[in-house]
Amino acid sequence: MSDDITEVLNAGGELPADLYAVLRRVAQQQLARQRGALTLNATALVNEAWIKLSASDPDPRWDSRQHYLATMARVMRHVLIDAIRQRQADRRGGDWERVTLEGLEHGQDEALEQVDLIAIDQALARLRAFDPRLEQVFELRFFGGCTREEIAAALGMSTATVERDLRAARAFVIAQWQGAA
Repeated sequence: MSDDITEVLNAGGELPADLYAVLRRVAQQQLARQRGALTLNATALVNEAWIKLSASDPDPRWDSRQHYLATMARVMRHVLIDAIRQRQADRRGGDWERVTLEGLEHGQDEALEQVDLIAIDQALARLRAFDPRLEQVFELRFFGGCTREEIAAALGMSTATVERDLRAARAFVIAQWQGAA
């Protein structure tokens, strides 16, 4: 696939198979972090995200492939959180869905082996108010499954800056989570 997929995406053409495969991989990574019986599978999560994105902006403009993937990762996160909230509402405050921060950073704190996705979402909302770039870097890594190099390319920054931002964002999320616990 050419690097300039934006023409196809902006023209509203059919999504190339390799880009769809990447979206399904991201969805599978997000769903793999979930325990319990969510009714979504990877295909459904990608499709629900596309529907939600289309409803919110019927004529989006994409700057790059990374811009599209980052936006879809964010929308998938919101679809997944909505599904979890709905499930919890159905259970009247049932068990919180748990996800791990495994692979986000080397040498994790043992206390953070599992945290709930809603708490992470709330911490990310506070992080966005504090520093939107940190929230975006964390989101791309944790929810988008992007490598540090992919994040650097998507956001136009060095991998060293991505490393620093990930450390800062992770520390912020941990502090928010521990403060709420």
